[in-house]
Amino acid sequence: MLSLRVPRLAITSAATVLAVTLGAGALTVPAAVAAPGPVTAAAGAEAEQGVARMPVNHAIEAGGGAGFFSTYLGDPAKVTWTSYKDGTTSSFGGDLMVAGGDLYVDHQYKTVVDMATGARYRLPEHDAQAVGIAGPYVFTTLTLDTTDGTGSGPFLSAHTSQGTRRITGLPAGAEDFKVRPGTDEHGVVTFTGADGARYHGLVDLEAGKVTETYRTPGTGAFAVSDTRVAWVENDAAGTAQAVVVTRGTTDRRTVALGPAKSQPVIGLVGDWLLDGVVPRLAKEATPYPGLRARSLTAATAAPVKLLDRFEELVPDTSGGMLAGGGRLGTGDGAYRVTAGADGKPVATFVAASGSPTETAEMKPARVPAGTVNLDDASTVSFDWYLNNWDTKVTVQLRHVRTGRTYDWVMDGYDEAGGWDSYYGEGFPFGPAWSGTLGNANRFGEPNTRMAYNGAYTWEMTAEPWTGVGPALKRSGSFTVTRSAKPHDFDDDGAPDLLARDASGVLWSDTGFRNSRYSNEVDVPKTRIGGGWQIYDRIEATGDLAGSAHADIVARDKAGVLWLYQGNGLGGFAGRVQVGGGWQTYDKLTGGSDFTGDGRPDLLAADKTGVLWLYKATGSTTKPFETRKRIGSGWGVYNQITAPGNIAGAGAGDLLARDKDGVLWMYLGKGDGTFTKRSLIGGGFGRYGELVGSGDYDGDGRNDLLAYESATKRTYYFSGTGGRDVPFRLARVSTTLYASGSHDLFG
Repeated sequence: MLSLRVPRLAITSAATVLAVTLGAGALTVPAAVAAPGPVTAAAGAEAEQGVARMPVNHAIEAGGGAGFFSTYLGDPAKVTWTSYKDGTTSSFGGDLMVAGGDLYVDHQYKTVVDMATGARYRLPEHDAQAVGIAGPYVFTTLTLDTTDGTGSGPFLSAHTSQGTRRITGLPAGAEDFKVRPGTDEHGVVTFTGADGARYHGLVDLEAGKVTETYRTPGTGAFAVSDTRVAWVENDAAGTAQAVVVTRGTTDRRTVALGPAKSQPVIGLVGDWLLDGVVPRLAKEATPYPGLRARSLTAATAAPVKLLDRFEELVPDTSGGMLAGGGRLGTGDGAYRVTAGADGKPVATFVAASGSPTETAEMKPARVPAGTVNLDDASTVSFDWYLNNWDTKVTVQLRHVRTGRTYDWVMDGYDEAGGWDSYYGEGFPFGPAWSGTLGNANRFGEPNTRMAYNGAYTWEMTAEPWTGVGPALKRSGSFTVTRSAKPHDFDDDGAPDLLARDASGVLWSDTGFRNSRYSNEVDVPKTRIGGGWQIYDRIEATGDLAGSAHADIVARDKAGVLWLYQGNGLGGFAGRVQVGGGWQTYDKLTGGSDFTGDGRPDLLAADKTGVLWLYKATGSTTKPFETRKRIGSGWGVYNQITAPGNIAGAGAGDLLARDKDGVLWMYLGKGDGTFTKRSLIGGGFGRYGELVGSGDYDGDGRNDLLAYESATKRTYYFSGTGGRDVPFRLARVSTTLYASGSHDLFG
């Protein structure tokens, strides 16, 4: 059975107590009152095992001779009755109810229903509160002023269809009652005494009197049999122990159960103590005991393992206990625990939930297959629908070429805040992968980076906290792809910024802000190689040569332009000469598609102020067509930058900074020309280099990087996608080249 919470020995809890009415005299059902019927009725039988079929993800609330009640974990107000006789289930929704044995109290109709016989009767019409059921009696409590000298209560009363009786024997000042089944002759009443302490008492059902009381630590585990009572408390060392008292004697002993945090649940069957730990607390109990029985008469007798996986334990009116849980090879569901022929407790499978006890998938997983385009999907879902929420799931994605991994761990479904929700087809475990590598549980540490394009494998391992059954393992593969980015030299989708140090070594530094976590990730910079001091200009151009990887061009001091084709690994192939005469240009920029053909182009402004377009060809040997004159007057600017499409018009746009530090925008028309300029803002003269980085912060819009020479800090301006205000003018500091001296950013 799938369960998500601490089991309750009490048949009803504070959450399921409801108001019913109380009155004197015989209790009968008026003919005009319609008795409640089941909302649904579905026949079910476990043909292979000959047991009833209970709903999945239900917790057992009360065990009767004819069947049992269970509550739906996603909504405790939804109660189901499962019949042993024919395996049918009847569901009651919309009203809280008190249940015990085969009886329940319906709040809406103020009616008691016997599911074993179909008999029903109505409670009296007075303000009262149903606090539990034991044997054939419904117990209510009432506080009122009286004139017969009996005081103002609160009073505890028991009801059957034949009438009402006041329960006697409670200490003066007792209040806050809860009642549940105990044995055939006794119910268990829990109450707060006049001293503020919590007590358990035994109610003689025939006499209507509390005959025994025991001061206990609280409202936790308490068990009763014909000869003993037992409860759980912690000793001075913090060990949980069962206190076992032989009724009617001074015999009192303790049985160590384990760490206090494990909150063990107990029961009594004959001369045996039952104890178990629910899976939610299994980390505190090692090894996990499941449900076991220990002899109270033979100290050396070995414990008897009853269930491998344990959920809840409630009294059963058939003379034993009803347990929720499972056994390997049998499955999860309801088990009746009774004394066997030799006196040892045995667990009989009486209702199956349809879930195996070992970790298993309840329906096919949702995982990526084939090719995943991370340009189209901000996250990629991995979901394995597992039967047990108390499971540690580890997922690793591995990039085949580099061996870098993405590691994700979820230690129980409650970490996601959703363990109390119902999933009839399994609890979904798995990451919503946002396209990064590193440790998902420590996002932002140095090994975090954007995920590379290419082939990936994945492995999933699901291990139960309890250690019951083997780990579940699954594996598969998929491929990541993205469109080429102008500043992505290592094929991971994140912009890389080039810089040269004083010794002529070229470096690439990657940083990005993940939109899911809203924080920057600092990736260590990468050394590309030395000898780059021979160039006076290096410019990132995007994929000029048709390799699908970002390229660069570099101009030497003689005016010769060279093409370095990107290899997709963060480096470049050997240089290819483009041509000479490029010393005539004092401004270069590339990486945007100005002509609408899907290839990035290059713009160059000469020293006379004329702007020229070099349209890309896709060829390594001849990367540009013959230059085309765009216009004159560009001498007023000291830098031009191609940021891609920043204003939503669809074509590559152009930024230009004048000598006063004012930045202007030219919207691309898609034919190599531009609209009239529009003002972005002033104050940009402090920056030695402006770089159209692409999408730096992961919000789907292109941004602008700016390197401040005086402070040697790099900032970014977040793109808005709007024409009037294309960038947020509040700059944000980055970690790009945060240390050292560099120049010539591309």
